Amino acid sequence: MILALALLIAAPADLVAGTWEGTSLCQVKPSPCHDEHVIYRVKPSAPRRYRIDAYKLVAGQEEFMGAIDVTFDPAAGQLDGAVGKSGRPMGQLRLMLHGARLIGRMTQPDGTLYRLIDVTKR
Repeated sequence: MILALALLIAAPADLVAGTWEGTSLCQVKPSPCHDEHVIYRVKPSAPRRYRIDAYKLVAGQEEFMGAIDVTFDPAAGQLDGAVGKSGRPMGQLRLMLHGARLIGRMTQPDGTLYRLIDVTKR
């Protein structure tokens, strides 16, 4: 029992997993894209891999937008993943970990900057 407690205390905290909240700001206007207040629920899926369940707040209610599988490079503090819908590639997500913030961008397949993202861990 004491050994298990010691291992829990010594285990490093997962810096990525958790709930993140902030903004996703559209950079392509006019387009169907809108500035959004977002919530990302991030869960580990494998070593150095995470699933981001992305929600936007609409009239105070969370609306699911989709899931993005990302890979975490701890040395760079960077999360990268392909964004798609119904098997169709829609772009790339890249987020940088800065303490309790994830700051990054979503680009379209041609490299056009589509969204700027800034979320803080709750």
